[in-house]
Amino acid sequence: MKLNLRSGFGILLLLLVISSCSTANLISKETMVGLQPPETDMNVNQLRHDIATTIDPSGTYQTASSMEVVATDTWDSTIVRWLTPLDRNVQRFRAFLKLRHNGIEFTFLDGDQTGEIIGFDGQSYRYAGKRKQYEESAAISLYLDPLQRYLEWPCTLVNDPNLTLLGSRSINGTPYWIAYVTEGDTTRLDQHDQFLVYINKKRKTVDYIEFTMRKLMDSYRGVVHYKDFKEVQGVVMPFWIGIAGDLAEPDFDHFFTIESIQLHHTN
Repeated sequence: MKLNLRSGFGILLLLLVISSCSTANLISKETMVGLQPPETDMNVNQLRHDIATTIDPSGTYQTASSMEVVATDTWDSTIVRWLTPLDRNVQRFRAFLKLRHNGIEFTFLDGDQTGEIIGFDGQSYRYAGKRKQYEESAAISLYLDPLQRYLEWPCTLVNDPNLTLLGSRSINGTPYWIAYVTEGDTTRLDQHDQFLVYINKKRKTVDYIEFTMRKLMDSYRGVVHYKDFKEVQGVVMPFWIGIAGDLAEPDFDHFFTIESIQLHHTN
């Protein structure tokens, strides 16, 4: 029997081979080693205020309803890329996101798939002409759902009501505040995702986010790297996003080079 790596079974089988089975925990004792306690004049509310006044002083992002991004996704590993809907290691695309909701549409802008549109709104779908057709596709959901998160996290996780300021540490000589977010009950790590958000003390930008992805696998953990910050409609946003397994010496699975970002507001 030929194994279809783009099927749910194929993805699961490959992940079982390359990953361990233990549940990832971002606030284990090992993670907390070397973490300095927060300064006496710094708390979550002050941290949010400092970030907002620097990154989004007019609240443009927070009041936007959607975002449009043109970018290129570059893969180092063809084997891992096989698990996605992409058929080439360098793919230019346009993504349209409904902010703060499950909703992303991805248009291929070059290659054999030019003009094709796929999407995820809690379910996977693709367009046949102008008609949206839903389908069971692990490749689409496990690519587009994380992509929407990577693009939104720098502006949303710091405003999560569950945000906790853990302390600070330096990475490659740069000082960072470290904040923790969980999507649910902290005693049930197998059911809820965790995030460690690294806020650059000087620039107030989110430079790294460590994350789990339970829907992919309990043991999965990764790091999003953000850099090349530019101002878009008064909002400071990253124009380079890399997905890796660690912080200090990353080996990127793939990275996004962003050409343009537009924020849209509905009247």
